[in-house]
Amino acid sequence: MKHILLLIFVSGLIAQDFDHPERDHERSEKMEMMMVWKLTDELDLSPEQAEKFFPRLRKHRNELDEVKKMERALAGEMRKKMGEDEDLSEKDVKNTVKKAIELRKKVVDLESEFLLGMDDILSLRQLAHLSMFKQKMMRNIRGELKEHHGKKGKRGKGRRQGKRQRRGY
Repeated sequence: MKHILLLIFVSGLIAQDFDHPERDHERSEKMEMMMVWKLTDELDLSPEQAEKFFPRLRKHRNELDEVKKMERALAGEMRKKMGEDEDLSEKDVKNTVKKAIELRKKVVDLESEFLLGMDDILSLRQLAHLSMFKQKMMRNIRGELKEHHGKKGKRGKGRRQGKRQRRGY
């Protein structure tokens, strides 16, 4: 147990992104630590597996971050052109859409490469859990946010009993 806790702590320190300034840096650190802890628990990693798994995970996350940066830059360029009321040519818009689609494909390729490449570290059951981890974690976070939102007294405000609130977009 001590080894696992130590491993989680060390993995959390390794997983921190020190050169990525953010407004919510502290929150992102906590989320990173929580993810490492939940992954270790969900996959039931042995110390030997964790020693090999987390460096690969970190490398994978860095690769995904690079693609996400390119996506944000592409979106920023388009927003800038739109904000300046520049006449957008059909060619520019189509090229931007094609680049965005290529970047999304790159994300899918990186995800599948990572998951399928973990078979030398993880058992089949662990691979199955890993493939479902992101969706499960996001579902849990949404549930916790709803619960937290409800505790602040905003739950049900402006809503009729049994009716769903519509989004304003």
